[in-house]
Amino acid sequence: MKKWLKISLVTLGIIFGVVAVACLFLVATPYKLVNEESLDSTKEVTVKENRSWISFFPTEENDEAGIIFYPGGRVEAAAYAPLARMVAEQGVPFIIAKMPLHLAVFNSDKADKIIDEYDDREWVMAGHSLGGAMAARYVANNPDKVTGLILMAAYPPEDDDLSSFKGEVLTFEAQLDGVIDEKRLTAADSLLPSQTYTLIIQGGNHSQFGDYGLQKGDNEASISKEEQWKRIVQGIVRSF
Repeated sequence: MKKWLKISLVTLGIIFGVVAVACLFLVATPYKLVNEESLDSTKEVTVKENRSWISFFPTEENDEAGIIFYPGGRVEAAAYAPLARMVAEQGVPFIIAKMPLHLAVFNSDKADKIIDEYDDREWVMAGHSLGGAMAARYVANNPDKVTGLILMAAYPPEDDDLSSFKGEVLTFEAQLDGVIDEKRLTAADSLLPSQTYTLIIQGGNHSQFGDYGLQKGDNEASISKEEQWKRIVQGIVRSF
């Protein structure tokens, strides 16, 4: 083997190693929950956590359809606890799925396990960013298992056509979102059914769908995260 070829192979090996280490570092350092008190149970909401999900159930039994939520890419499940608690306080059960390496793309069928566990209740799929895309994929593949879809700063992947889905679809867009791909968001409109309602959160951004600080590339919001969560909850309660 010629010397230059040996050097090239060594160089490629070094590059591959650096890229691999960088990828491992990224997935190993997710965006984390800011306020851990939102994981505590209260008189209104019972919070339980296991290896696969975090559940928020109203302490008083009800027949409301529950929400199964997929977190955004590289965001830990617990970072959506404040939103989950606020939804549950309105009588709607909310379960946040935990994803391998904090990436829903590695287990878009995670909802199956939750639905099997709580088969006495109807469920609505939901998700933020990458989690929303994978929630949409789950609905496209299992339209008869859920009654609706909630997309937060998210859109269906181009191969997942939901235009014939019979359930209600609610999409949230944040005015100051600096992360979402606007062109793909617009192009994905044709993949959603006619009964899709879009709510634009004026002053909101991409990061404040959760409670994990400002995400890289995002814009500063002009409203508080509490106000953004409040508007999301209002939209959900009105629609489902």
